[in-house]
Amino acid sequence: MPTNLDRAEWAAAALRHFQCTTGSDYDDALTDLLCDLHHWCDRENVSFQNALDTARTHYQAECEEENPHEHMAMFRTTVGPAEDIFAAETPAEALALARKAFGEDPGKLGFSPAECGYLELQEIRIINRDAEEVLTWMTDAYRLQLYAPELLKALEKQLEISREIIDAWNKTDKLQGAVQDLIYALESQSECARDVLDSWENGDLAGAVNGLEESLTYAIKAIADAKGGAA
Repeated sequence: MPTNLDRAEWAAAALRHFQCTTGSDYDDALTDLLCDLHHWCDRENVSFQNALDTARTHYQAECEEENPHEHMAMFRTTVGPAEDIFAAETPAEALALARKAFGEDPGKLGFSPAECGYLELQEIRIINRDAEEVLTWMTDAYRLQLYAPELLKALEKQLEISREIIDAWNKTDKLQGAVQDLIYALESQSECARDVLDSWENGDLAGAVNGLEESLTYAIKAIADAKGGAA
């Protein structure tokens, strides 16, 4: 059974014969051959586009037979998106290959030399053969850009709640149960602040925001209970 390397060599032989026949140079041979094939299709009343679509289907099927572990890497950058396919056993291996490819030669991903002066990688998403997103990696700078607005709003809410806790404390008239709940709520706020820092270091700022919102919900309940007890 022929391999894809065999098929590539058959195509190379056809291109060499075309070059010898027409005098086309190496850089233009493929384009010139495709153009002439289009003319042939017109003469023979054959749909060139249908032939291309069928060829693309055959190509994908042959690649699937030989590369069962292909992953699509979707790149997000400061100058625009790009994508490429990497053969790897796991999504983590595909991500490592994608980061290496971008670092070594971003021009191979379609970026021009002029763009490379402003080019910064922000995110890579790994897509499996079932079109499922299986792994996402992003830079710290992009993560901050993405989640900073949500985090800022959550921290502002945390400050507001902390002030209300202190105010409610002053109105409890030393009610034991309410005081204990308010102390716990204050401790929860401190723990949540530490969780935000830990989550940032672990690259899970979205998780930190969710944890912060949960702690605020508890604090709001503690304030309502304390105010109710002091009434």
